[in-house]
Amino acid sequence: MNIRTRKRPLLRGIGLALALGSAAGLATQASAKDVSWEDIANDAQTPENVLGYGIGPKAQRYSPMTTINRDNVERLVPAWSFSFGDEKQRGQESQALVHDGVVYITGSYSRLFALDAKTGERLWEYTHRLPEGIRPCCDVVNRGAAIFGDKVFFGTLDAGIVALNKDTGKVVWREKFADHEAGYTMTGAPTLVKDQKTGKVLLIHGSSGDEFGVVGKLFARDPDTGEEVWMRPFVEGHYGRLNGEKSTPTGDPRAPSWPDDPNTETGKVEAWSHGGGAPWQSASFDAETNTIIIGAGNPAPWNTWKRTSPGGDHA
Repeated sequence: MNIRTRKRPLLRGIGLALALGSAAGLATQASAKDVSWEDIANDAQTPENVLGYGIGPKAQRYSPMTTINRDNVERLVPAWSFSFGDEKQRGQESQALVHDGVVYITGSYSRLFALDAKTGERLWEYTHRLPEGIRPCCDVVNRGAAIFGDKVFFGTLDAGIVALNKDTGKVVWREKFADHEAGYTMTGAPTLVKDQKTGKVLLIHGSSGDEFGVVGKLFARDPDTGEEVWMRPFVEGHYGRLNGEKSTPTGDPRAPSWPDDPNTETGKVEAWSHGGGAPWQSASFDAETNTIIIGAGNPAPWNTWKRTSPGGDHA
């Protein structure tokens, strides 16, 4: 599987549903069928559901819906609203998912809600217990969840990822991927992909925290168990993992774009040890080429001359 890289309105804590006075109502949550890979792959063709952050693996955010169109969009009126709550009412940046009449939406401070799409009634809520020492750079936000099978997945501010039963909100598994006290967090929505070589569905997520000098990393997990399948760092010369074992380096293992320094343990400038480049946003997936595409954040430290020598390549 290939990985490619590519280089926010802020709402306060409230969700709003809009409806046309004459439009057909949304489905109820009576049906609780599992979400298949075929459902995810065809997300852009099924406007009654939104199963991923980008509305389909390619993240084009295109919907073929016809009920709402340019002729009647001005008649949209509020159907219901939902407050994310009291002292935890902070920035709201989440892309809502919709499946079988249930809205799944994340909130600030690592919370996930399931709501009845027709009425706005809260069906369940999961609040992650956050430890002391979390270091989010840009408010305590979350950008969304992913759904597959009978589970819904989302990242937490203490550098973790959680799988919940989509019908009950009960924890199925929980994994911590890095040290939150070092600056690692997770705010982006995970993504589901299907490896075209093995036929396995993988849960893909990145890390945040390059503002604090961490090495950006991208992870692939078994969505059923949470077990890590592989990890790919985003700083040249750092080694990845495959099935728990040290794997290939990112780029040239000598990291020539980073200056040498014989006075450090690694032989490179100190900044190379953390480097930044966190893939904090959601990935997209091109099944035809079996390629994951995701952006990389800023390097760390930001100051160019802290990372390279005059006249050298700017890492």
